[in-house]
Amino acid sequence: MRSSGKFPRFIIIIICVGFIALMARSGKLTPVLGKVQGMFAGKKEHKLTVNDYEFKPVTRKDVFQKVLATGTVTLKTGAEVKIGARISGQLEKLMVKIGDSVKAGDTIATIEHEDLLARVAQFTADLKGEEARLKKIQQEGPLEISKSRAELEELNAQVSLAEKMLNRNQALKEKGVVSETAVDEAEERLMILNAKIKLAEEEIKLDVARLQNDLRLQETKVEKAMANLLEEETQLSYATITATIDGVVAFVSTQEGETVVASLNAPTFVTLIDLRKLEVTAFIDETDIGKIKVKQKAKFTVDAYPKKFFQAEVREIRPKAVIKDNVVNYEVMLEIDKKNIFFLKPEMTANIVATTGVRKSVITIPRGAVKRSGKKSFATVKAGADISDKAIELGWRDGDVQEVTSGLAEGEEVGILLKPKKKKRGRRRP
Repeated sequence: MRSSGKFPRFIIIIICVGFIALMARSGKLTPVLGKVQGMFAGKKEHKLTVNDYEFKPVTRKDVFQKVLATGTVTLKTGAEVKIGARISGQLEKLMVKIGDSVKAGDTIATIEHEDLLARVAQFTADLKGEEARLKKIQQEGPLEISKSRAELEELNAQVSLAEKMLNRNQALKEKGVVSETAVDEAEERLMILNAKIKLAEEEIKLDVARLQNDLRLQETKVEKAMANLLEEETQLSYATITATIDGVVAFVSTQEGETVVASLNAPTFVTLIDLRKLEVTAFIDETDIGKIKVKQKAKFTVDAYPKKFFQAEVREIRPKAVIKDNVVNYEVMLEIDKKNIFFLKPEMTANIVATTGVRKSVITIPRGAVKRSGKKSFATVKAGADISDKAIELGWRDGDVQEVTSGLAEGEEVGILLKPKKKKRGRRRP
């Protein structure tokens, strides 16, 4: 057996245990054991009294059922108008900038249009020429026809005389006063005059038809000239771009001197928005959508004015679901009260409270007075200098107000536990 120069370990352990037992018997370890026991056992539980509560009376109030949601301030249909060029050319003058207010009819920009002015002048002259020719035909044509008709009347008068002469000669021939030749000459003259009348009548018909045709042709030329002028005047009007609504300039994409090219879709270079035509698109959870009805009242705040409530009303409930982050929502459109609408801007985030129901004059207590134990609810009730917990049944919650359907009576007082006061720490010595 090999001997060791060190003191045996088990002898050291025996000495330590004996020393601890001796100290415990003498009472010198009691403070240490007390501290250790206090660390594990904790302090003794404080029994609550009326002084630990703030008491509030049980009262009757109207309680409103509300649905909370988020949404966005958006522009109504027609509140945003994109204005562009309908003709190609260089932008001569831009009269607005972002943020400017405009009225319908105000000039926004002009496109270079010297060539259009020249063409309008040319087509105006063409129209005047065609109108002058039409006027000439309208004046001279009927005069020629009237002259031909007068000549026809003269021929008719000559026929009447020729008939009388023929009748006279025939009577005189029977008496032997004139010869057969005189009768033949009278008949021949009458035949010639009748032939002239027939020819004159045909010529008048042809003149009338010719006049009507000339009038139609010239009227067509006038209409064509007028259409050409109208088209050029329309093109010229496109050179002056005007606001179509009252609104604010929200976007400008073109500068003076740039060339705009017209196409089937007019290129947009100014966007106007009417900030009076705003609405709120609210996203309502599928669990709450059944509570929402058209005409219900709502209010909302925006992050820019967190303490200012804007009034609204449910105008439309859209049937198609909107799924965001695997949550099913439905879009509900809110009509905003016009009062204070000028504070709002498109795309602001709206925090919405929709009132979906009301219960009149029901028993209520402060929300802070409700205590829970599992699925049961309680309230601490004051009875003189004592307190006790009473089981209660809860109804609607309206902000900091809680409806109680059973368990409490009006006039009782319920307690809200006060927060313990923090002990002031002394200053450390340097």
